[in-house]
Amino acid sequence: MSNIKVQIASQEEIDDLQDLTKQLVEGLGQKFDPKRFDWGIRRRLFDPLQRHGILIAVDEDSNEVIGMIIAELRIDPFGSSEGYIKQFFLKEQYRKKGVGSLLLEKALEHLKKIKVEKIKVNIKERAVEASKLYKNLNFKKVYEVLELDLTEKSSKD
Repeated sequence: MSNIKVQIASQEEIDDLQDLTKQLVEGLGQKFDPKRFDWGIRRRLFDPLQRHGILIAVDEDSNEVIGMIIAELRIDPFGSSEGYIKQFFLKEQYRKKGVGSLLLEKALEHLKKIKVEKIKVNIKERAVEASKLYKNLNFKKVYEVLELDLTEKSSKD
């Protein structure tokens, strides 16, 4: 494995974050929306409570940003603090080499440092490898999320 370091993303990496987000979204069969990216990532980069939760993996040999994860703080309706993992993406050639585990462990350290009570993550059903990674770190399936896409025409129309 190359020399990989994990660090907090900065405004200077915005183009790398956009590229990784685009790869993630398109890999899930969705269309990348630059406005949504600006709202989601840029907002976090300037938010003093959230900016430390955008972590990137950098290949120090090539100085390339190869992965990202967002570990954010949320407050549930009952007042408990929750950590939430989202936008976890790693370039394909770096997968299955321990880099994803390293990135996720650093995100969990960040959430523990800010004293969240629970950490949640939603993963796509087809994300078998991601599911194994979370299970290895003692994440448990608590509920299922069902989705109805109102933008698709139903077969009954």
